[in-house]
Amino acid sequence: QLGGQEVTEDVMTGSGWRAELRKAARRSIGSLSVGGTTAVFSGEQADLDALFERLHWKTLRGGG
Repeated sequence: QLGGQEVTEDVMTGSGWRAELRKAARRSIGSLSVGGTTAVFSGEQADLDALFERLHWKTLRGGG
């Protein structure tokens, strides 16, 4: 849907871009401990702009 192909478990590539997933530090919210992931993007700026525009719509969600 975003045009990416999985290269390894933590690397995706697409037309003009690459994304690497990295484990982020756990965060505590009260008694809840939440793990996280950081995505690091690289590539040509125009390709990244197009990717981020599509990604923006995929990551929107309602509050509540």
